Amino acid sequence: MLDRDGRVVFGSLLAFVVILGTSTLIDGQFGVSLFDQPLLAFVVFAGVAIAIPQLYLAVVDDDPWSRERVQFATVTTAVLAIAFGADAEGGYYLVISTIGACSLLGLVAYEVYRWHRLTVDERPQQTQ
Repeated sequence: MLDRDGRVVFGSLLAFVVILGTSTLIDGQFGVSLFDQPLLAFVVFAGVAIAIPQLYLAVVDDDPWSRERVQFATVTTAVLAIAFGADAEGGYYLVISTIGACSLLGLVAYEVYRWHRLTVDERPQQTQ
C-alpha cells in the first residue's frame, strides 16, 4: 500500500504519461506535436511532473522534508526553464525565462520568510 507521498508522486507521473501518450496520438493524427509548443511542453514537464506534486506535499505535510520539497521544485523548475528556453523563440523564450527566474526569486523569498519566522520565534518574550 502506498502512503500519501507515493500516491501523489505516482499520480502526477501517471498524468504525465497520459499527457505524453495523448500528445503522441495527436501528433500521429493531426501532425501537432507537444514539442512544437515549447511553453506547453515546459508546463507539462516542469509543472505536472515535478513542481505541482512537490509543492502540494510541502503545503499539506508538516514534516521536516517540506523545505527540501520547495527547494527541489524551484531549482528543478529553473533548470528546466533553461533547457526549454534554449529551444524557444521570441515571446515564448521570455515567458519561460520569467517563470524560471520567478521560481528562484520565490525560493529566495521563502528562505527569507523562514529565516524571519525562526528569528522571531527565538526572541525572548518581553514582560511588563
